[in-house]
Amino acid sequence: MERADVAVVGAGVAGLAAARELRRRGLAVIVLEARDRIGGRILTVHDPRLPMPVELGAEFVHGAAPLTYRLLAEAAITTCDLGGEHWRAHHGRLARIEAWPPIERILRRIDRRAPDRSFDDFLAGLGRRTPAGDRRATRAFVEGYHAADPADLSVRSLAPLAADEEGPPGDAVTQIARVHGGYDQLPRWLAGELQAELRLRSPVTAIEWRRGHAQLAVPRDTGAVRRFVARAAIVTVPAGVLAAGPAQPGGLRLLPDPPRIRRSSGLVAMGAAARLACWFRELPWSAAVAGRHREPTARASFWHLDGPTFAVCWTAYPLRWPLAVAWTGGPRAVALASRGRRAVESVAVAELAAAFGLPRRAVTSRLVATWMHDWQHDVYSRGAYSYARVGGAGAARSLSRPVEDTLFFAGEATDTGGHTGTVEGALASGLRAARQVSHVLGAG
Repeated sequence: MERADVAVVGAGVAGLAAARELRRRGLAVIVLEARDRIGGRILTVHDPRLPMPVELGAEFVHGAAPLTYRLLAEAAITTCDLGGEHWRAHHGRLARIEAWPPIERILRRIDRRAPDRSFDDFLAGLGRRTPAGDRRATRAFVEGYHAADPADLSVRSLAPLAADEEGPPGDAVTQIARVHGGYDQLPRWLAGELQAELRLRSPVTAIEWRRGHAQLAVPRDTGAVRRFVARAAIVTVPAGVLAAGPAQPGGLRLLPDPPRIRRSSGLVAMGAAARLACWFRELPWSAAVAGRHREPTARASFWHLDGPTFAVCWTAYPLRWPLAVAWTGGPRAVALASRGRRAVESVAVAELAAAFGLPRRAVTSRLVATWMHDWQHDVYSRGAYSYARVGGAGAARSLSRPVEDTLFFAGEATDTGGHTGTVEGALASGLRAARQVSHVLGAG
């Protein structure tokens, strides 16, 4: 039986940031990770055939992200701003667009003081005075960017920030960057001081606890159970795992089960996303675009497709390489991902061809390789990232509060600074949990 001051469940960036901070404050830490790798929902592929990485999980740094940028700078990891232009492609008709203004006009109409309701109900209440195109664009935005079901999503959670809160509305959408060389560099750097404390392939199935004492159970392949004992535990599993319950594969049992945590986790949903990274010999629409459109599209970073399934496709811009990512979120992603990878690839190819007015073979003949990861059916994530259900706008704050100064919770779903669903939120929550634990245990 191994003992430590603090046991951290999960080696995503929230868990790694928490463990690193606690270790620096002089506490003995153990990090238990179910997977055979660190990083959680950061999953980067380094294919030797490509001059750039392929991200299958988190890809962008959104908005100001002060903590993310500070840690990247400490690690000497560089980023590049996307910039570029947004274009719409619809049955071969191409037009440069300003994607954010119509969405912002609608989101600014959300009243924080009004009773919470679903985003669909909110849209329906706007009536015919609001242009149908603006409503369609905003609904597509919440499905895509938030990976949410608009019939389930809390409209209050989307209310623009107050004037005295961090960042103007839309910063996280319009100001985005990529981590040069791959996002996986960040968790590797965070784990650099933790090699002795990391335990991979160690899924925690139960935490028996009382004030000041937590015992964590990790089953072995032999059928035996390995146990770890700590004075406090930081649980950083995704909201989908926390809400799944112990009977589900990858589930976690808390004994006793804290009622507040159970209620709050039920008010958070895991958004669904299907993304297909496509490597082409050349972007199949390049020649067609050049031949029929006078305005150059070389700076196109996002193509809005208006397809029945895939709403958007982004390029490698500002890098010049024929890599494109087809993305869909929300209910359409649930339906598509359930059909398997071949179906995802088939639908993406067909909808890209239709959007640019190309024969299907013009896309398939140039396609070299594709990559994807099904986060919905990954038992250790159960979705892409979190969003608040109706009535759940305060769930993150509830989840961020310790239970009997023994159980602490971190991860993007518990961030109270407006960064849920992002690496910034995960990092901030991990450091917040570390401070809470340090205060209780009298460290640092």
